[in-house]
Amino acid sequence: MMSLRCRLGLCNARSVQYVTKCYQSTKAKRAEHAERMSRYSMEFPEKLLTKKQKSAANMYIADPAIAQQINNYLEPHLKESKCDTVLELNPGPCHFTRHLLDRESQFRKIILIESAEHFMPRLQEMHALYPDRVKVQHGDFVGLHKLAFVDKIDNGMRVADLLCNVPQKGYNEDINMLVIGAVGSYPFFKHLINSLIFQSSLYNFGRCEMMLALPPPIYIHLTCSNDIGYMIYRSTSVLFQILFEHRFIAKVPRELFLPQQSNINISKSSKLLKIKSINPEYLYLVKFKPRRNLHELCPIQHLPALWFFIKQNFVSRRNRIIPNLEKWIPGCGPRLIINQNASEPVSPMYTDESVENLPQYSKQCSTMSTRDYFPGINIYTQFGDLTPSQILTLFTQFHRWPEYSESSFLASLENTLLKLESVTDEQVLDESVNLAEEDDISSENVDELMEANEGVAPKPIKSRKKTKQTI
Repeated sequence: MMSLRCRLGLCNARSVQYVTKCYQSTKAKRAEHAERMSRYSMEFPEKLLTKKQKSAANMYIADPAIAQQINNYLEPHLKESKCDTVLELNPGPCHFTRHLLDRESQFRKIILIESAEHFMPRLQEMHALYPDRVKVQHGDFVGLHKLAFVDKIDNGMRVADLLCNVPQKGYNEDINMLVIGAVGSYPFFKHLINSLIFQSSLYNFGRCEMMLALPPPIYIHLTCSNDIGYMIYRSTSVLFQILFEHRFIAKVPRELFLPQQSNINISKSSKLLKIKSINPEYLYLVKFKPRRNLHELCPIQHLPALWFFIKQNFVSRRNRIIPNLEKWIPGCGPRLIINQNASEPVSPMYTDESVENLPQYSKQCSTMSTRDYFPGINIYTQFGDLTPSQILTLFTQFHRWPEYSESSFLASLENTLLKLESVTDEQVLDESVNLAEEDDISSENVDELMEANEGVAPKPIKSRKKTKQTI
């Protein structure tokens, strides 16, 4: 047996090692903080330098070097664009703005929308130097969904005032502007989907193209295929891929954006472990824009019905297609099973895009079709088995059936839209618009998925029932 003296000696040694490790860790953190303060304190407010965040909605390019790197990545995409208006989100100290100013022959109007008051004097100086070319607005572009909600309550003009410098074009015309920045807010992307569906807010002005740096979990969630599983492949994924063309450009280091990201501590019990562990030290630089032929695929008057059809049928990942649709149109199952229509395959949107370079689980952007039939549909086929294009095809079949105009589906849709009109509480509005899904990204899981960070996993609830002891 080990003597008491030896045990005490080992305990003391372990304690010394632990204290030493904590001291070294604290010392390293202080050194890191001092280095960050000396490097950025002349340009950024202290709160952006001292406080790390799990998931920052607004992020700033902290270094001229990363601004140059992003400019190099975007160079071929900016060259192919004919748009003469660009909107930069949270330009801060204008590291990237300088590259936009250098493109004098391309960008005749540069709109700078800044959410932090600290940077406004510098941006006003920029406007004074280029009064006809640079327009400055103080507001939170990433929080458009909040502004739109308050406007709805008091019939305000906050969204219109924030976007007063944005040029307006028809949907079928060329894009009206480019939007460049870094966004870490999941509700922002849900607002873009709702804006396109209900023809409100940002997409009232035209089809703007966005080139954004965003956290990997958000991009993977929006662009994943159904192979990843139903926890990640949800109604938001389907809607985004139907409505938008998207393309992955490059990875950029997260550490070169402010505010800094807090330490990543991914629990092994997390349901979202497989995507949260993908490139947490990077942001994905991507671009996306609404599909130009969207209203040919789904007429504008049917977009709310498409939104409700997808949301309602993805409430549970176990929803089966035929039993669900027969609740609205009884006896429609045999039409889906005995389908003799020839299928029209979809093809990649960007033929020069390498699939090997895409993030794990992310799907290459493809065309959409209203004749992309799921092969061999039966009574057990689930909605999650279908690709976005096949779900669009299923909806097209559904709303073309003669019974559709008198079905209970339209009554349910009208009920939901009326609730949206009468909602006066922001939380209720969010729940109504998004129709909470079983095992979907709820308010708690949004943080888990989109912050790319997780605290202690919740303990499983123990059953109160007493189990009988076996003899």
